[in-house]
Amino acid sequence: MWVVIFYSEGLSALLLNNSLSSNRWIKFIRESWVIFLLWVSGVFLLMSFRVFYLFNFKEKVSYDLTVGQLLDALATGFKFDSSAAGVCLAIPFLLNCFLQPLRLDNWVRRARNMIGLIYLSVFVLLGICGITYISEYGTQYNYLMLEGLYDDQQAILSTVIQQYKPWGSLLSIGILLSCVVVWTRFVDKRSYRLLINICPKSRIKQAVISILVFVMFVCAARGSFDSRPASRKWSAVTTDPFVNNLVINPFRSFFYAIQDYGELNQLTTSSTNPYLADKHEVDDALLNNETRSMGPLIQKPSRIFYIVMESFDSWPLQDKYRDLALTENFHRLKAKGIYVEQALPAASSTMNSLSSLVTGIPFSGINMSRLTSKAHTYSLIHLMEGQGYTSQFFYGGLLSWQTVGDFMSRHGVDHIYSAANAGGKGSAGVWGVDDGQLFDLVSQSVPENSFNLIMTTSYHGPFNLDLSASDYPWKNGDYPAQFQLMGDEVLSANTLGHLWYSDQMMGQFVDNMQRKYPDALFIITGDHYSRRYFHAKPNLYELTHVPILLLGQGVSPKLSNRTIASHMDITATIMDLIARPNTSFSSFGHSLVGSEAPENVFGYKTIRDTERVWKQGDGEQFYSYQVNLKLGAQNVEQQVPILEYQTYMAAAWQLLMGSPTPH
Repeated sequence: MWVVIFYSEGLSALLLNNSLSSNRWIKFIRESWVIFLLWVSGVFLLMSFRVFYLFNFKEKVSYDLTVGQLLDALATGFKFDSSAAGVCLAIPFLLNCFLQPLRLDNWVRRARNMIGLIYLSVFVLLGICGITYISEYGTQYNYLMLEGLYDDQQAILSTVIQQYKPWGSLLSIGILLSCVVVWTRFVDKRSYRLLINICPKSRIKQAVISILVFVMFVCAARGSFDSRPASRKWSAVTTDPFVNNLVINPFRSFFYAIQDYGELNQLTTSSTNPYLADKHEVDDALLNNETRSMGPLIQKPSRIFYIVMESFDSWPLQDKYRDLALTENFHRLKAKGIYVEQALPAASSTMNSLSSLVTGIPFSGINMSRLTSKAHTYSLIHLMEGQGYTSQFFYGGLLSWQTVGDFMSRHGVDHIYSAANAGGKGSAGVWGVDDGQLFDLVSQSVPENSFNLIMTTSYHGPFNLDLSASDYPWKNGDYPAQFQLMGDEVLSANTLGHLWYSDQMMGQFVDNMQRKYPDALFIITGDHYSRRYFHAKPNLYELTHVPILLLGQGVSPKLSNRTIASHMDITATIMDLIARPNTSFSSFGHSLVGSEAPENVFGYKTIRDTERVWKQGDGEQFYSYQVNLKLGAQNVEQQVPILEYQTYMAAAWQLLMGSPTPH
C-alpha cells in the first residue's frame, strides 16, 4: 500500500508540476524502458538456467512427466522469475518515479546502473553455482547450504575442487559476468529515438501510460496478474518432485534457504511448539516413551562397537544390485544378526543424524550440535555408562567439524578421538583419515567394558581414494552386462569404489574384533541416505532408507521379525539386549527384539509403514511410494498419518527445548 501512495504522490508531481518540461517526461519514459529491458534480461537469464538444469539433469526427470506438465512448470517458473527481477529493480523504478520530477535524473541513472549490474551478476553467480549444488544434493539451494557454516569449510572447498573440477563453471561465470557488464552499458548508452518519437504529448495520455507502467511493474514484481502472487506453496505444479524443485529459480531458492534456516534456528528460541500439537497429546507421548528393559537377552558384551557409516544407505543392499558385489561384507554379516533393511534415518545430514543417535531425541529441525540435551533417560551415552561402560567416540575427520568434539564432550563421552589421533590425513587428504586408518585406531584403543561410537568418512566426496592396488572389481567401469544396459546414466565406477572400500574396511574390522573379542556386540547403520544412486531415477524407497544391523554372541535373526524401523529404535534394542532387568529408560523408538511393532516409524519429514513410505516435499505435500508391491494398487490413496508425525515431532521439540506447548 505504501508503494501505491508514494507512487501516486510522485506521479502527481510528475504530471501536475507546471514547471515540468516535456524533457522530464521523456526521461521518465526512457528510464522506464531501460528498467524494462533489465527486467527482461533477468527473466531471460533465470529461465535459461532453468532450461539448462532440466537438460543437464534430465536423468533425474521422471519418464511419466508430460509435455503439458513441463509447460506448466515453465509457466509457473516464469512467474517466479518475473517476481525476482521485479523486486530487484524496485528501487530504480521508485527512484525514477520520485526523482525525475526533481530533476535528479543523474541519480536515477547511477542507481539503476549499479543495481542492474549487481542484480544480474547475482543471478549469474547463483545460477552457475546451482549446477554444483544440484549435482551434490539433487535439489536447489536449501537450508543445508548454511549448515556448512559449521562444517569443515576447507574440506568443503577441497571437495568441490577435486570432485567437481569447477573450472568450466568459473570460466562460465567470467564470460557471463563480462556479458552482464557489456549489456548494462549497452542499454544505458542507447538513445531510444523511436521510443521518444512516439511518446504522446497529451497530459491525459501521459497519465494513462504512467498508470499502466505502474500496474505492469506491480504485476511483474508479484509475478502474477492473479489475486495471489508467486509463492512456494503453489510451485508443485507437476507430479515430478525434481521438476517442481526447479520451478523456483536459484535466486528465490537461495533466499528461501536463508528463510528456512532462520526458521529452523528460531525453533531454538521459540516459546511455543512449532508443530502445534495438543499439549496433552505431547505429554502422553512423552509418558509413553518411558519404559523398562526386558533383558538382558544376551550375556553382557565386554565391548560394544556402534559403527555409523558415512552415506551408507539401503539401495546397494537390494537383490537387483547384488551382482555389483559392492557390499558383500555387509551381506555376509547380516545373515548372522538382527537386520532391518527398511529403516528411516533420523535426518538427511550427518551431524543431525549423529546427534539424534547420541541424545535419543529425534531431529525435529533443530541443529543439536550447539545444544546440550538434559534428557539423560534418553541419552545413549548415559544409558551405556549406567551399565558400566566407558564411552568413546572415534571420528575419521577433525573434531572442529560441526563442533562435534564439543558436542560429544558436553554429552558425557569419556574419550574422544579424531583424524589427528590417526596421523592427521589419509590418502584422500580432505575429510580426514581413510576408514582403514580409523578402524586401526579403534582397534588400538578399546579397553574392556567400553562403548565405542565410530563415525566413518571415506564414502564421501571428492572420492579420490587410490583404489588402483585394491581388489575392487570395477576399476575400469566394466559393469556386468545387465547394468551396462542402463546406459551412461549410471554412477561412476570410482564413486562406487568408495562404497566398496567402506564396506571392505568395516567387514575386516568386525572380523578382527570378533576374533579378538568373541563376546563383542556390533551395531552398524548409515548416517543418512547417500544422495548417490546407481541409476538416475531412484524410487522413493531408495531415496530415504538406511540399514540397521546388530550382531554378536546370542544375537540371532530369530530375536526379531521387524520389517521396518528407524534410527530411534536402536537405543531401545541395545537396552533390551544388554541392560540389567527392569532398567528404566526412555525412547522414542521401539525395541527390535520386543513384541510390540509400531504401525508407523518416523524420520525428519519422512513416514513409513509396512506398505508405504511418505516424504514431505518443499511445501506441506507428502509424496508417497508403495514399497510392498504385493498388495497391489488399492492403497495408493492411503491417508498419510500426519497427526501422529506432528505429535512425534512436537514431543521431540518439547523434550529438547523444555518449553510448554500451546493449549
